[in-house]
Amino acid sequence: MSDAPLVRMRRVPSAAPVTALLVWDWRESYFVLLVFVVPGALLVHVPALVPAVFIALIMAGLAARIRSIARWWTVLRSGEVADVQGAASTSVGASTRRISHATGWRVHRGWFTGDITDNLVTYTVGGEQRSVEIRGLPYTSGVVLAHPLLPKAQCVSDLPFDLRQADDHRWTASVPEKFWPGACATAVLYGLLVAGAMISTRHWWFSA
Repeated sequence: MSDAPLVRMRRVPSAAPVTALLVWDWRESYFVLLVFVVPGALLVHVPALVPAVFIALIMAGLAARIRSIARWWTVLRSGEVADVQGAASTSVGASTRRISHATGWRVHRGWFTGDITDNLVTYTVGGEQRSVEIRGLPYTSGVVLAHPLLPKAQCVSDLPFDLRQADDHRWTASVPEKFWPGACATAVLYGLLVAGAMISTRHWWFSA
């Protein structure tokens, strides 16, 4: 008989992937801006490239979001709350960036200016001791989700939604504070990219 740990499957709340698809990512919008501002002269002189650029941005953005969902999907499906043993923090320098920091299940998201730290958090799951790196503020007591059969663990601060564990051990997910303005901005950004792809493709097709 195999000694492998029994995998208990849990349902992933529908709010989780929806939130992940709509969450605002300022790095994504900054990249879109760079693509159209920096090589703008090239796009003006070679208009046939414009539809391809719009389509490439849409595909790259969706691929990045789906890849992000895949990272924590399997942990939510078959993981459990790990027993955190301790953490060692190392400063990586000061900067200004948006940080998600967890205290227990509660996650605070916002801009932070100061020293950023790499936290090597040691935890136990299924009788095995492992570690996971978490960058941001010094680790306090953020919940870590893991499974001994999976190589990657996730702290709840890595999730774009608020997660809780109900009394029956099922996951419940909710929308974070100040989520909807960013979600609307994300929808507008992708709407503009889709419209740009359709208009530029139509213009190129009829002018060819």
